[in-house]
Amino acid sequence: MLAEPVFNFKLETPGKAAASFACGGEKVDFDLTNISNPLGDLLRGIASLIIEPAHLWGEDNSCHVEWYSDQCCYRWVISTDATQQARISITQTNAIFDDEESREMMSATCGFYVFCHAIVSELDLFVKQMGLLNYEQKWQRDEFPITYLLFLKKHLIDNNQWRATRHLNGTLSDELLLLLA
Repeated sequence: MLAEPVFNFKLETPGKAAASFACGGEKVDFDLTNISNPLGDLLRGIASLIIEPAHLWGEDNSCHVEWYSDQCCYRWVISTDATQQARISITQTNAIFDDEESREMMSATCGFYVFCHAIVSELDLFVKQMGLLNYEQKWQRDEFPITYLLFLKKHLIDNNQWRATRHLNGTLSDELLLLLA
């Protein structure tokens, strides 16, 4: 049986976030800064695996995502093939431009849809509770990557892989009602 991944993300202080990803008994904690756009890069990378399925023409179907903290760089490599399995490798390096000094933090395999659901469901709840405007104000750099989130959520729904949650919508629902009023 493949591992069930768990993803968490929260903004702690302006320009700083904490995240974690656990899979197969391994867990990686991230302290992130707004030097990069971690959510946008991760969601864009996952979407690219769906939009451009390179494994169909015999190439490596993978995406590379870099997240930055004050002290280091975390590198995600997510790859899939025709078996619908996701292989996730996360490394950490203090030398951003040197791969030789990377330390492997995690190497795990899980179902691709299960992986997508773990990421998308956490961020779906996160943005519903925080709201798009509050995210941008607190993150102080990038807008929330709502387009990629909705694309991935639709992909999960279209493939009967979405499991609805019973959380209150919160701030995002209020923002949408304000726009429609």
